Amino acid sequence: MPRLFFFVMKTSFYLLLPAVLLLGSCKKTTDKQAELAVQDFVRNRVSDAANYFPGKFRLKPYTKRDSLLYLAELAQINGTPAPPAPTAADTTRIGILVHHDYRDEMRDGEMIRDSGEYVVRPNGEVRLLMAESVRQKRLKQVQQQSSVGALR
Repeated sequence: MPRLFFFVMKTSFYLLLPAVLLLGSCKKTTDKQAELAVQDFVRNRVSDAANYFPGKFRLKPYTKRDSLLYLAELAQINGTPAPPAPTAADTTRIGILVHHDYRDEMRDGEMIRDSGEYVVRPNGEVRLLMAESVRQKRLKQVQQQSSVGALR
């Protein structure tokens, strides 16, 4: 009886191990696909594709809530009506937010370091976002202009 038990346990372990390894690698594959999609997106927009040198990637889930908050900030910057406020139900993941640093060598040999924020949708579509540092700077300018206008 103990031999049968050990045989079943050993066989189960060897059958489950590949499934666990495969499931563990799925996230990496999705992240790697997002990185490759961003690389292709950037490579097609730099001065010369051969002079694009990818750097670091930082990835995190991007939800409907994140999208609504981003659109609300853009609406405030542009002075347009804001989208509906996010709700507790807006936690659905709609893509991967990718922060990407890279170098672009110009034709004259000048090397430019740049970065961008992108959302990669599940279908592989890449959307360029306005960088958070730029959004915050513009929001601050809008708020300062609003407070000056209110004082008049």
